[in-house]
This record gives sequence, C-alpha cells and structure tokens, in this order.
Amino acid sequence: MASSSIKITPNYQGLVDRKTTTNYEKILMDMAALGNLHPVRFFSIKYQVLPCVMTANICAYRQSNNITPAIAHTTRQVFLIENLFNIIQYLIDQYKVNLNDAISNTYYIHEKKISYYTDIYIDLGDFVSVYLSGGQIYESELDNPLDLKPDLDEKVFFCINTITVYHVPQTTEQAQAMLDQLCRFKLFPITETSLQMVCYNPQSGFYTSSILIKRPLIKDLRLNYGDGFLEVHEKLLKRLCEADSTGITFLHGPPGTGKTYYIRYLINEIKEKSLIYVPPDLVTEMTKPGFLPFLMQYPNSILIIEDAENIILDRKDSINPNQAVSNLLNLSDGLLGDAMHQQIITTFNCEIKGIDPALLREGRLLVEHKFDKLSTENARRLSTELGIDGVDQIQSSMSLSEIYAKKTSSI
Repeated sequence: MASSSIKITPNYQGLVDRKTTTNYEKILMDMAALGNLHPVRFFSIKYQVLPCVMTANICAYRQSNNITPAIAHTTRQVFLIENLFNIIQYLIDQYKVNLNDAISNTYYIHEKKISYYTDIYIDLGDFVSVYLSGGQIYESELDNPLDLKPDLDEKVFFCINTITVYHVPQTTEQAQAMLDQLCRFKLFPITETSLQMVCYNPQSGFYTSSILIKRPLIKDLRLNYGDGFLEVHEKLLKRLCEADSTGITFLHGPPGTGKTYYIRYLINEIKEKSLIYVPPDLVTEMTKPGFLPFLMQYPNSILIIEDAENIILDRKDSINPNQAVSNLLNLSDGLLGDAMHQQIITTFNCEIKGIDPALLREGRLLVEHKFDKLSTENARRLSTELGIDGVDQIQSSMSLSEIYAKKTSSI
C-alpha cells in the first residue's frame, strides 16, 4: 500500500488485497488497449483501494443553486463551464502538482497549431486525486464575472465541464473543500433572444425592428432580488408561457432596483411567444388610432412597455381621458384581448396606488411586484458572489445599480 499519513481501516469495503489481486500488468494493458483514461483504476493501482467519488457537474446548474442540481427549487438551467487553465494553476500552487506526472488526453488543432486537454487525471497524494473532463475550446464571447485571463487571445478559453475527485472516507472533507475552490473559476456562454421593438414613422405608421437582447448574468434570482422573489418569478413565467392567455403585469419600484435588468433575464426564459417592446419614447404614441390595428399582427404575444407611468395613471385624476388606459383594458381582459391573447408587462417608478383601479382588477392583473433596495444582509451576499471587496463595510440597504457600480469600479 502507498506510504501515507492516511490509514485505511481493514474493514473498508474498497480495500484491495495485493495478495489476492493478480496480473497488474494485464490491467495496464487493458487500459492501454481501450485508449481512454480510467481514473478509478489509476487510483486503485496506486493506493490498492477502490475510491469514493465526488463529482461536480458544472455544465449546468439550476436557477436557485450554484452547483447541485438535485436540491434545486426550479427546473430552469443556466449553462456554465470552468476555465481549465486557472484550475490547473490552482492545483500547481496549492498542491505542488507537476504536470509531467499527470495522465491526459489532448486534442490538437493543426490549422491553428494549438492543443488543449480534453481530460486529465492528476494524483495529489494522500488518497486524493482529481479528474478534469469534457475539455473544449471556446472562441465565442463569454460572460466572465471573475475577469479570468484568456488562454490565448482576447476571447479564447480552454474549458472543462466536469470535475471529479477520487478519495477515501478519511479524505472526504478535503475532497469537498477542494471542489469548492475549483468550482470558482466559472465562465458563462452568453445567450440572446430576439425582441421586436416598436417604431413609428408619421408617413407609414407603426412597424417593428428586430433587436437581440443578451441574457444578463443572474446566477440566483434570490441574490439579486431577495429571498421571496423566486416564487414571484416562477408564477409570472408560468402565466406568460400559457397559450391563449391574457392579463397585465406591473413591475414597479424606485430607479436602479433592477426592473429592466430582470426583464432582460425574463424574456430569455420565454421561447414560444413573440416579444413586442415599446420603448419609453414611444409610450405616448400608444394612444394613436393605428396602434391597436398594428398589434393585431402579433396575436398570442407579450407586449413589454417600459416607463409606463403616463399611460396607466388613474383616469379620474387626468384632465384629458387617457385612451391608452382603455387600450390596455381592452387588450388585457376585453373583447380584443379574447381575440388576440396578448399579455402585457409594464414597468414604472411611481407608487401602485396611483394606477387606474380598473387595471388592478382581479382576473386582469397577473402579477404585481415592487422592486426595492436589497437589505444589508442580501447586499453583502450579492457583493460577495460578485467578488466585490469591502463587503463588511456595507452597513445599509443598497440598490442593484449601487452594487454593480461597485463591481465595475473594482475591476
């Protein structure tokens, strides 16, 4: 048995008795013939025990958890990868790894004269080894929250999608602690969704122009919007994805609290409906006679209206009747809504008490949520996740814009 400070108990079920295990040479020849890495066999041959296995599948994690899919609260997934260079550098720095001692498979791209590990097995000693697999090269744009240095040029990263640690019961805590460290080096492939932005020409009337909206890097909605927001999101997403449905959603709160940031995230979750966006400078144009006939081209879609204060305020407080409110009433729960099946999302900064009561009627209102500053505790949690220094100095509630401004200034 390999010399180590770790002592394997005689009754450990994975113990391999060298006296009863024969033909080691044949085992090695079998592995060579198969042409693949066999970490369990490598571990067993060196330490003469079968290992326990701890795996972090980082290719995808669920909405509400960082790594472990099994305990997540939602089925939505965000795809991510790990930067291989930083993982190996960490192992070299912390465990004095010599890559000449590692066993690996490498892929060589002749046209570009570059090579990278597709998988690599590294023994760390004392009954712990690590296997990095699923290696690939990424040349597309990635969301890089830790500002990891690219491996070749501005955008090229060598990445892996699975980390496996082999250990024995006595080294379980060490294995878990190492995985916690290795799973820090995250990169996120950027996804986009198409949005139809409403435009207006006095001669030709309303038309749309397609724009691409990148999905923002929100790894946990509870970190950005508080512990209770995940339930709000799931309820809204479920209703928005229903076919042939109507209704209106109010997302409101002070500036800088993340309303637009959340909508960018939300629309990347919706795959089966057209998304129609009314920019703030065209909100008042919704009162024009040609707006409703224009919308009839987009049945079963979702209408997104930003900065909608001017068209949703109570009509009795206005000198001139607000035709836009009537249009929204018709679309969200009237005869026109029954025919077109359009849902409406509005954002605004004013208090909900100023909204026309007819828009708040039960059956018409899908979701109403006020975005606010994060509590001191939640502001610290998000700042820690974003890698912002001076978390202990946060002594009061903060808005998302204030927190992300700190991240930008710290880069």
